[in-house]
Amino acid sequence: VKDMMRLLMDEFTSLHNYSRPVESNIANAMFIACLHDGYVLHDGLPHMNDVWPGCLVRYIRQGHISAYLFNQSIFNDAVGEMLRRQQPDV
Repeated sequence: VKDMMRLLMDEFTSLHNYSRPVESNIANAMFIACLHDGYVLHDGLPHMNDVWPGCLVRYIRQGHISAYLFNQSIFNDAVGEMLRRQQPDV
């Protein structure tokens, strides 16, 4: 069942299955990855910069659920940072 779920979810969530965004400034994309994730495995997968060159990747030393439950400030800070990057230089 676990392997079947991974297979199905990978089909719908893997960025390899989608075209790169039209936006030319991919540096405005940030991914937060969990090093101990049981759902998104790192073994055998290319680094996100191989999929979307120039994107930002941050790592949390927890799993998928615990990272979300116990690290809300990291996600909030990432959203704030990305919004600030969208502001034109004054």
